[in-house]
Amino acid sequence: MAALVLLAASYAVFFPAAWLRTELRGAERAEATFHTGRCVVGGCRVTLPFAGERVTARLPFGTRARGHADGDTVEVRHAPGDPRRLVLAEDTGRGTVVALLAVPGGATVLTLLAAAVHVRRDRRPEGSAEAV
Repeated sequence: MAALVLLAASYAVFFPAAWLRTELRGAERAEATFHTGRCVVGGCRVTLPFAGERVTARLPFGTRARGHADGDTVEVRHAPGDPRRLVLAEDTGRGTVVALLAVPGGATVLTLLAAAVHVRRDRRPEGSAEAV
């Protein structure tokens, strides 16, 4: 049961992260100031100008900093009219999406293998029951 909960959690986290990158692949580009944090778990932030204001937004789960330091200028892509839904422009490639989808895919394969081993181990051999 715990394996199914972890599997569901991996789908709930990794699919939206991959979908966001796919959705914003051709979105508006903007220059932003990078702020450090724990990028892989969605802790990095960027500040960008939007409609005459400075907007600070969190980068999504799975973002890799790739050597960016606090204060660096980075290129981002954001949803039209919504600068808080954004990703690093370099993070919208197919390789990033595949890497994000590989985690729940691999977790599914491991869960199915564990279930198969469990079922096979619990199955009694046909000739082991004594005739009454």
